[in-house]
Amino acid sequence: MTLRSSLTRFTATGVFAALAAVATAQTAAPTAPAPDAKARMAAEAAFTKADMNGDGRVSKDEAAKLPDIAARFDALDKDKDGALTLAEFAAAYRAG
Repeated sequence: MTLRSSLTRFTATGVFAALAAVATAQTAAPTAPAPDAKARMAAEAAFTKADMNGDGRVSKDEAAKLPDIAARFDALDKDKDGALTLAEFAAAYRAG
């Protein structure tokens, strides 16, 4: 066996090993979302459910169906516009 053929075989083996590693990584089960991502997704889902008219805001009337949010509505409404944005709602949702 010559040096050239040995290098060719070594290179080919390395390429195939790399391809096998990539294929294995692609078929691995996806990892679970981070706790922060889970909390954000839960807050977004609750916000979407609370936003009954789909205007992207939760009004005081819509919040009335959520006792924890309704009780703190005025404090959560940071910009005092009479509705909660997703950010305002999510802050309350994370707080408990």
